[in-house]
Amino acid sequence: MIIIMIIVKIINIIEVIAIVSLLTIPSFALECEFVNDNKICWESYISTTLNWTSPTVTSGEYQIEAKDFNWLGSVSLRVTRNGITKDGILSEGESYVFDFSTNSTFEGIEIIADEVSNKNWPINIGTYPADPRAKITARFPENLNKPSLAVTITTEGEQKAGSKITAFIRIENSGKSDFIDPELIISFDDLLPLNEYDFGAFSEGTVYVPSLKWINSSIYTLTPILPNTFKNGFYIKVLNFSNNGAFLSASYNLSTKYATLAEDEPIIFDFPDENEYKSLKIIGRKIKENSVEFMLQFPEKNSLKRRFPVISKESDEIVKLSFSIPKSSRKKFTISVKALGRDEAGNLYSAGNSATFSLPDTFNIKKTVSDSILGERIYPEYDYLMGNIGTIKNMTYVTILVENIQNYPLYGVQLIDTFPPGFKLTQDSNQTSLTWNFDIKAKEIKEFKYLLTARKEGKYYLPRAQILFNEGSEKNRLESNAPGTQVSGPYIVMQRSFNKSIVSPDDILQVSLSIINNGNFPTKIKVTDIVPANTTLLSEKGSFSGVIRPGEVKKIVYILRINEGAIEFRDPEITSKNTGFEWYEPLAVVTIPFLSPSPSVVPVNTPAIPADVRVIVPDRPPDKGILELISEQFPWLESAIAVVVLLFGISLIVLLSRVM
Repeated sequence: MIIIMIIVKIINIIEVIAIVSLLTIPSFALECEFVNDNKICWESYISTTLNWTSPTVTSGEYQIEAKDFNWLGSVSLRVTRNGITKDGILSEGESYVFDFSTNSTFEGIEIIADEVSNKNWPINIGTYPADPRAKITARFPENLNKPSLAVTITTEGEQKAGSKITAFIRIENSGKSDFIDPELIISFDDLLPLNEYDFGAFSEGTVYVPSLKWINSSIYTLTPILPNTFKNGFYIKVLNFSNNGAFLSASYNLSTKYATLAEDEPIIFDFPDENEYKSLKIIGRKIKENSVEFMLQFPEKNSLKRRFPVISKESDEIVKLSFSIPKSSRKKFTISVKALGRDEAGNLYSAGNSATFSLPDTFNIKKTVSDSILGERIYPEYDYLMGNIGTIKNMTYVTILVENIQNYPLYGVQLIDTFPPGFKLTQDSNQTSLTWNFDIKAKEIKEFKYLLTARKEGKYYLPRAQILFNEGSEKNRLESNAPGTQVSGPYIVMQRSFNKSIVSPDDILQVSLSIINNGNFPTKIKVTDIVPANTTLLSEKGSFSGVIRPGEVKKIVYILRINEGAIEFRDPEITSKNTGFEWYEPLAVVTIPFLSPSPSVVPVNTPAIPADVRVIVPDRPPDKGILELISEQFPWLESAIAVVVLLFGISLIVLLSRVM
């Protein structure tokens, strides 16, 4: 029994060793090579297989991700370390060094592509085309007697202007050597640092950023007798005077630069430093032959420095720092941290990280608009079908809510709203916009309302309302949403059609007038078509009176006899209780040409018709049959012929009965 238990324990130990060896296999004989003139000895490595299901593996401070496969034996990899990414493409059997070095000491890993899916090979890993794979080996450099740094930043506090936010900065040394004389450089954009530190002291400085601000220092006047001055470590000297400009030099830390200064023009003397931005700006004011007056400006301080004696191996330091969020149009702030130091051998090391947080806009602006119904409401069920919209006939309600979400009041705020072309202000039809000027307290909500009247049914989107305000010393503008509104109502369109396009005397003309409701609401109307001059009405008068629903078509048909001359049809008479909006489309005037017959007795000199003029020839009447000719000449025979035909038929029947 004891022997069996010992065997089981040995098997369990072998299984654990086998599982661990799949991921990390230490190398007892270090393999070394030169990378960028640095001798690198690979101390350990991991082997793993990446695919679409498991595209990422993390080892220590490195994250390796498979981004793409080409099924031809290559894989695209991305390696991330401390927020910095490097990309590379490896083919099967190749190796690639992902170098993250920021100083003379190498920091990086080497990845070897052991096997990569290739559809052209008979034996491969993965299943084409849905499951590509890459078996890789990642090798890590020797980490003996070296510090290994990582910087993390977390923040807490209300992220609103005027509030306080606290940053917790952690510098971790997980290496096997102390991090000596570390210096922590913290830059913070426009945030205002508060005197709320956990311990120790900070010194102020400036780190260059694209939005760097300059602050005035002092005004100087230099002359040939007093041609130089000294300020903040900068030595400034005028080398030459003239009316057009002055030739200056600026020196800092044994470095000298030169430039020509003109009135109202700035020049910047820039002395870059690895950890702090050193520069000054000179703005010319009055330049004469014997004097130069200028304004000195220096970059606004936007960084703090903190030093530690040492961060021991496998230990960390945490710094707590509080900031006030300024009242500004800027809504995104970044806290950046960089740690610089050396190891026991004097090699330099660095690590960094940043944290960004965004503020909401100063105001929430929401614009809402109601739907409306135009025209006479005929049937109550249509109110229900339209969602019972428009509590007042023909009116569109507009409401704008302005909420100050900040913790401080704002003064001199201006709200501007405009109307779309299809609407008019109920109080003043000529007005095209409204403006409100007001102050608003912290977290206060203000409501603004007005009424519009639509001119025509349809779907409309109202313009965005704009709010203008000053925050700090900056002018800002925000916009609302652009809400839509449905204007329901009738819209009548009419169409005429005829059975002839050209008429002659005594022609019979049939007229059809179609009445269509293209809107989305019923209406009660009366339409009477006007009988044109030079015609005689042969049927009932063309008119319609009643309700026409959305999409419904009503027709008026009547007959005219043509007397003499061209026929002109004008807009029919249309009456309704609809007023104050466009509810029907006027019908265009239509003229039907009149063709006079040519006299057969009097010869007429017919003018030559140009070749490009179309000649309209009336249809030739059909030839008359023998019966029609007899009827026209002897109308009394029509009845006699009928009697004769009847007698002939009777005689034929009698004869046939005798034969049978």
